[in-house]
Amino acid sequence: MPLVPAVEIEVPDAERREVLAEVDRLLRAGRFSQGVNVEAFEEEFAAFTRTPSAVAVASGTTALELIFRALGVQGREVVVPAGTNFATYIAAERAGATVRLTDVDPATMAPTLEQVRAACTPRTAAVAVVHTGGLIGPDTEAIATWCEQRGVALVEDCAHAHGSERAGRHAGTFGVAGAFSFFATKVMTTGEGGMVVTGDDQLAQEIKLLRNLGKPEAWVSTHTRPGWNARLPELAAVLGRAQLRRLPQVLAARRAVADGYADALRGLPVGDFLLPDHPYSGYKAMLMLPPDTDRDALKDRLREHSVQAAGEVYATPLHHQPVLADRHAGLRLPGTERACAGQLCLPIYPGLDEKRQTHVVSALCDSLTELAEVSAR
Repeated sequence: MPLVPAVEIEVPDAERREVLAEVDRLLRAGRFSQGVNVEAFEEEFAAFTRTPSAVAVASGTTALELIFRALGVQGREVVVPAGTNFATYIAAERAGATVRLTDVDPATMAPTLEQVRAACTPRTAAVAVVHTGGLIGPDTEAIATWCEQRGVALVEDCAHAHGSERAGRHAGTFGVAGAFSFFATKVMTTGEGGMVVTGDDQLAQEIKLLRNLGKPEAWVSTHTRPGWNARLPELAAVLGRAQLRRLPQVLAARRAVADGYADALRGLPVGDFLLPDHPYSGYKAMLMLPPDTDRDALKDRLREHSVQAAGEVYATPLHHQPVLADRHAGLRLPGTERACAGQLCLPIYPGLDEKRQTHVVSALCDSLTELAEVSAR
């Protein structure tokens, strides 16, 4: 069988024609920044996530940083799960906070309420939860309640969670604000770009100021905040609007692939497939491998069987990252370390048909058997 790739990025012909027509109109109109497409994209994304306000920005990382700045975390602490992207950490640090790391439960890739409580101190201004792979942690509502009772802001990193819901609430609506990414690999993309969603109108207005060099209006020269240029271009918003219209179809296709894996893997000695009991984006199909599995060797074997595993989320915990290791020397977070070392991400994308998915499962079983035989020699 030809190689089953980790991901396929496909833009249907109908969407291409739609985007090209809108770009032509944009070029004729000649307004490339903070125009009608950005405004419409914000309104449409707010409606999709069922939040009062959405603010389009330059990237998902920028979305997080603007939230933290608007919350005034400077000189205080922000709690961040260690099993996440560096972007979550650096966004809080760039906003002037000291970052404290919390462990996660490898069964959910998310922190528990007890883990969050253990990481917080009287100096904690905000807690970040990350919906890794599109999974919303089962303790998210409890963490939100606990934070609200203590005057601590809950910020959601929703970079993977477009379309993810729990208990009828969309990702980004449990805390004071949520940050989405539209990077090239996400389930919907503008190439680069991000969005803040929030139910706090004052917070939304502050973020709009900060993204626009601290100016209350796009074309005035009066600056009321120390902001910078974090705007999303009109061209990106055109693509984002088209992607958002197709997103329900994409989500359904990804979930179907995830459900197919769950059915095919049930009862097999390959580890635990992390399929949530709530609607999710299907950004990643995560398998927690049996302990002591050599993941790199397994991925090599899979390639020999014409399967390319997807990139991990995340292979290296934050406290082991070279840029941060000295700051967190000696820190042990066993749940995160297990989650990062033990997960394998299977190929998942809308075009992955049943035949190729069956081949992935067969290749996985064969590869694990071959590794066990080598180890037994």
